[in-house]
Amino acid sequence: MPTYTYQALDARGKRVQGTEDARDEASLVDKLTAKGFQPVDIRRTRAFSSLWKPTRKLGHDDLLYLTSELADLLEAGVPLERSLAIVAEASGIDLVRSVLLDVRRKIQSGQGLSDALAAYPESFSRLYVNMVRVGELGGVLPEVLHRLGGFLERSREIRKFILTSSIYPSILAAVGILSVFILVTFVVPKFGQIFEDLNQPMPVMTRIIVQVSMFLHDWWLVMTLGIIGLSAAAWFYLRTPGGRAWRDEAVLNIPWAGPMVKRIEIGRFSRTLSTLLESGVPILKGISLSKEVVSNGVIRRAIDDLYVGVRQGKGMSQLIKTMPVFPPLMVHLVAIGEETGALGPMLLKVADEMEDKVRSDTRLYLSLVEPVTIVIMGILIGGIILSMLLAIFGINDISF
Repeated sequence: MPTYTYQALDARGKRVQGTEDARDEASLVDKLTAKGFQPVDIRRTRAFSSLWKPTRKLGHDDLLYLTSELADLLEAGVPLERSLAIVAEASGIDLVRSVLLDVRRKIQSGQGLSDALAAYPESFSRLYVNMVRVGELGGVLPEVLHRLGGFLERSREIRKFILTSSIYPSILAAVGILSVFILVTFVVPKFGQIFEDLNQPMPVMTRIIVQVSMFLHDWWLVMTLGIIGLSAAAWFYLRTPGGRAWRDEAVLNIPWAGPMVKRIEIGRFSRTLSTLLESGVPILKGISLSKEVVSNGVIRRAIDDLYVGVRQGKGMSQLIKTMPVFPPLMVHLVAIGEETGALGPMLLKVADEMEDKVRSDTRLYLSLVEPVTIVIMGILIGGIILSMLLAIFGINDISF
């Protein structure tokens, strides 16, 4: 029986954590609920020997494919077992085929679809499994799968947009840095040696650049090892609870980047909660599940406080108004949603607004990266070349 670590809230809203053996996550949730706890985070622990085994994790595109295809087949009236077999054979991917056929065997043995998917926590998140369970209980599994597919598609579009938009500026910056590194490390020291052999005094600008180049040329290995060591130390520190808390706080305070990170997280949370509420999930359960898609610890703690407040009977808009991590737009739209009974659609509007703002900000920032990078690299490379030319002109006694 697998072992899980969990974090939960007791009746007074106090956070508790522990370890428990259970058949699956759903069974553990039932156990904790029976004890009066509300689970907020559940993770399966892996045995030491299992760390050496490759994980059977479906990629995002594979998950989107099987979700969309399964929703279409079920909506067309195809039985679940046959739908799983069709998607498995049509996928053409061994991992997708093996996972779906195993899920099909579990269903044939009497398990529900959500319980069968829960056996693959690396591929199907707790959010995914719980939404499928809601669809099974409400008899609206095709509709829920369509919403899940739309949610996954939107998430992929955002990630793909940011990735593709940053490729060219990243290549441009990398080429510029590499060019400066080659000039300073290999080219300039040779000129410096020539000037020393000729006993020729160098201009101040040339002398400074040559001294910097010689330093980098002589100590580049030590500096490289130092950078690697500091990076490793920072990596290990940021994996500790204190390091993660410091990182999450610091990221939100970075100019330009901080507000963008906040919009991405709030948009993801709002879209997830909207999808859950529209699928019939109660609001408390929806807030608890939606927190799983948020990675920033500061915003996760705010969502914990939101959960406690809603559990005590307070309005969601009243609570987020007092939390600075939530934007004013969200306060107004959530208030309208509560007044009209359309909280799900209003949260969807919040997500759309946040994602549109992220897109426009990303275009703006990346459009500035290109000219700024070109100017900085031009100044650096031009300055190095100019300093060498000044020294060469001095050798030939050329005056201006």
